[in-house]
Amino acid sequence: MNARTLNSARVYLRRSTSNQESSLEMQLNWAIDAAKRVRIPLRASMDDVTHMQSQRLNHYKDIYLDDAISGSRSKRPAFDAMNLELQTNTSVSHLFVFKRDRLGRPKDPVDMLVVERDLLALGVTCVMSDCVRVPGLTGNAAAGQTIIALVGYSESGGFSRILSERVILTQTSLAAEGYSTGGRPPYGHGRFLCDSNGEVLEQLHGSRSVRQKGCHVRIQPNDPVKIGIWVQILEWLENEWGYKRVANELNRLGIPSPDRGRKRRDDGIEHEVSGKWNHNTVKSLAENPIITGIKVYGRLSEGVHHRIASKGHRPVEPDDILPDGSGRIIANDPSIWIQASSGGGIAFDPERWNRLQLKLQGRSTSEAGKRKAPNPAAYPLSPRVFDLTDNCGSLMYGTTRKKGGARQTTYRCGAYMKSQGQQCHHNNVDAEALLRLTIGTIVRTVERAGGAAKLRAALEARAMAAETQPLSPNEALRAKVQERVCELQRQVERTPRRILEVEDEGLCAELQATYRKLQADLAEENKVLASFDARLSRGPDKLNVETELEKALGLIQHIETIVADPVARGEIPKLLSALGIRIGLTFREGHSNKRRVRKLLGGVIAFGNRPLTCVLRSGTGRPLPGGLAANANPDHNSGCQHSHHANVPPEATRFEGDKKVPSKRKGKSTEKRGLSRGGKPNSSIDSKPRQLPENGWLSKGSRGDRPWTCRRWDRTSQSVKKPLGLSPLGLAASKYA
Repeated sequence: MNARTLNSARVYLRRSTSNQESSLEMQLNWAIDAAKRVRIPLRASMDDVTHMQSQRLNHYKDIYLDDAISGSRSKRPAFDAMNLELQTNTSVSHLFVFKRDRLGRPKDPVDMLVVERDLLALGVTCVMSDCVRVPGLTGNAAAGQTIIALVGYSESGGFSRILSERVILTQTSLAAEGYSTGGRPPYGHGRFLCDSNGEVLEQLHGSRSVRQKGCHVRIQPNDPVKIGIWVQILEWLENEWGYKRVANELNRLGIPSPDRGRKRRDDGIEHEVSGKWNHNTVKSLAENPIITGIKVYGRLSEGVHHRIASKGHRPVEPDDILPDGSGRIIANDPSIWIQASSGGGIAFDPERWNRLQLKLQGRSTSEAGKRKAPNPAAYPLSPRVFDLTDNCGSLMYGTTRKKGGARQTTYRCGAYMKSQGQQCHHNNVDAEALLRLTIGTIVRTVERAGGAAKLRAALEARAMAAETQPLSPNEALRAKVQERVCELQRQVERTPRRILEVEDEGLCAELQATYRKLQADLAEENKVLASFDARLSRGPDKLNVETELEKALGLIQHIETIVADPVARGEIPKLLSALGIRIGLTFREGHSNKRRVRKLLGGVIAFGNRPLTCVLRSGTGRPLPGGLAANANPDHNSGCQHSHHANVPPEATRFEGDKKVPSKRKGKSTEKRGLSRGGKPNSSIDSKPRQLPENGWLSKGSRGDRPWTCRRWDRTSQSVKKPLGLSPLGLAASKYA
């Protein structure tokens, strides 16, 4: 394909680690100068790169950035997004990459050679510091550039393999002497630069590094208070305390965790570490022998080229690599660990520590292969229920409790359970009642949307859209390759006939050479076509409206029967997952028989990609997808224009049990004029909610409780939010505005 018309450009930047501070600036400055020489606009500056790093962006303006990502990975966010745009946006004519090793360091150089060839086939000019790849070249020029590219990618991949081998050899030699091999120091320890005699020259704070002949870095204690806390943890464990009990006690005493103030990413969500102790943090400290003056190297392996072995290092095996090209983290056998004296003091007796390890191993049993619940179908809404009270956002776990001599399944706030009651409240809801409400809401939502007629129309529209939908970029490229293959096949079939018809020997020799070239081109194009077939997933079958309609209506009509069938209940989680359902519940304090209890106030059911109204977290505090961002405003706005989203003070809302407010309707009131004691002006609820009947459901004409909730239908995200009202007994009552 000929080169695209000079129009716009993109630049791809990559560095393997964040320690390469000047790498990105050097790559970008070269790209800006190269774009000026070509006289093509490039919207890129170092301020843009800094903005991308602060916001964790992979694409901004004309920049694609893979920061701290190894080039050996076949799946990279910015790299994949760049390829997609170059396939779909024909206005991009140039791609600037500093060197081929920035584009990738593949194990097999052919992999990156195919990527580069595909870019040239699209008409994109690839500009590098040592060469320029121009589309449309044929013959010896194209073959020469292909050989140079193959050698370049082979060298870049080979460099990674050689570097990996050297790093392991260097780290094992340092570990054998008890020196630091990198990483952050453990709790209460610091990094110290020491000479060959073990004398401390200076402490290295943060990520500061110093190269000095004959000197290395050792890990030694630097905070007596933290070391004392570590020793106290070990003593608690000696006294039969569990990891969770130790973590809760440390949190109760207000002692910050080791990572307090740092930022981390979980499930792609960046957040600041809360500073609360976790049982896993306690366990890692209990198993680290640095407190006894012994440093261990080689507990885990995660390399993509070489890994530590009993005799130096070994090449990785296929099982060590994940599908995206990154290394799988595995625990090494203790026989290959390297243990040496850290050069620091001994804060805990080694023999005592070894006895503690045997005790902890005896108390620990593997959870692998164990069923988490005797009957997984008992909690089909797990993990889709969240506690939204006071922006808690914690996942609610399925559990059982005794009620009237019988076992009742409930969902309880995970933060309350994990913290042993120190966080949040004892908020719980009847699991079966919540399931009936959820299933009933799904059925009634479809019915209110128009029933079978509207559903049939929607399916027919989807089927028509699928038939007229344009091909994806990869499918379009495959179609072009298929056309070339068909054309080459026709030429290959016609050429032998022409050879037999020609009498001139010179012309016959030329036709024979052309025939051999056509055969070679056909074989090459068939390989390209096979590679497309391997990369493209099988497309969906043509939508059968009648079949899909029958399935949907059959599921809706029998879904309540499925709930009552213990065998079929196992299919409910698949349905809820397909609909993307998440349930947020709000609780308040109430009274039952003069006893303070937690009562359900209301809640929200979210469908599709509509987030719930606060940051969602696991029971241990990690952010989960499906809610607001970790740094977002927890106020519920989400585009709803109802008046109840105003900043109304808490005292302006009335709950069940408050004094009744006189009616504002015309006519005589049964109450005394004016506000009664406890009444507030402009109350969101001007009367006490009517109690639910014995069957737990409100009739169509009843109004029920209306806590600040709303029902919305978002056609873009295909999501529904609607209020829930549950009786004090936990039975569901659904209502609609």
